[in-house]
Amino acid sequence: MRKFLLSLILFLPLSGLWADQLEEIYARISAHPVTKGELTQEQYIKVANRSLISKGTFVMAADRGVIFEITDPFPSSMVVTEEKLVQTLPGDVVAVMDGNENAMFKNIAKIIHSVFANDVQVLKDNFQVSVTGGPKDVVTLVPKDPLLSLLFLKITLAVGDSIDSVSVIETGGNWVNYTFSNKTFPEKLTEDERQRLAN
Repeated sequence: MRKFLLSLILFLPLSGLWADQLEEIYARISAHPVTKGELTQEQYIKVANRSLISKGTFVMAADRGVIFEITDPFPSSMVVTEEKLVQTLPGDVVAVMDGNENAMFKNIAKIIHSVFANDVQVLKDNFQVSVTGGPKDVVTLVPKDPLLSLLFLKITLAVGDSIDSVSVIETGGNWVNYTFSNKTFPEKLTEDERQRLAN
């Protein structure tokens, strides 16, 4: 019991510290309302024991969501807002997870959106958070909800002045890494980007 209480006492200040660090990290991210650049996606499929590397571009808007546009080797895209997730797959197959039609979809979209947006409270509510400092801050997010754990086991972000990479460990041993490079910070979205990120 003594050991448990001691570990709890030691853990509580760290939890508060991580919360403060998380606030500071996302304040740094949201200092850039719009971030654009090149995207490299590496996806590992355990059952096939192989990984696929895809390349394209990305748009992150702190108050709206993200657009991932894959151009190589096969064209596809993903748009995530607080209300929906839209994937366009090769062959113009469109999959829509619309939060206006399903409360569970809305919650999932909101949680994924919060990883890229300045919505720290949603992260705190839904994840166990840890932060490791260094040349880049590393934020590790582990889902609190067992249902959320069915989608992914852990999300890890590497953050400098903005998000440099996101790694998602999925159930079943699959994983996907997103690396963001050659970033620019325009003041606003284009009209097309605004329409795609509209809820």
